[in-house]
Amino acid sequence: MKCLIFTIFLISATFAYSQNKFVFNENGLVPEYTISNMDSMTETEMHKKTIKWINATSKNPNVIFDSHDKNDFILLTGIKNNLLNIGKQYYHMKYTIKISFEKGEYKFEPIAIQSKLNSKYDMGWKDFDLKNGALYFKKGRVIKKSKSYVTDIPDVLNQLNTNLYNYLITENSDE
Repeated sequence: MKCLIFTIFLISATFAYSQNKFVFNENGLVPEYTISNMDSMTETEMHKKTIKWINATSKNPNVIFDSHDKNDFILLTGIKNNLLNIGKQYYHMKYTIKISFEKGEYKFEPIAIQSKLNSKYDMGWKDFDLKNGALYFKKGRVIKKSKSYVTDIPDVLNQLNTNLYNYLITENSDE
């Protein structure tokens, strides 16, 4: 029964405190970032618990820590293999997320998205334009071949952000 109550609390807290979800439209990725409220935590606590979350959930993450006075942030780079399905081809997705902390909030900001064809030949990573989605739409509708870009990329970003938020509130309640 306690697990059920805790799960209901987690779900309701996620909906209550999370800001907009990422979507990809003709204007690109919207919103450019999300801000989540963590009133009961200091910037230092959020930073430490975010590092714990990265270590607990990421396989071989590339993490850069930067600190300039009050503007502490983490740059997290990860790869999702075979995420994008375009026709009969699969592409890996590489993401770089900037997570910054200030005044009881954290900001989750996708900085870069890249894709690479899953092939025995290394074709290199290609940049994905986060600010312009017109290439993937025709007359206001998603082009069928590009649907994976439009749906799967925001799904990964939303999942990462939700997982981080849930980890922070769970870890906060455990201490």
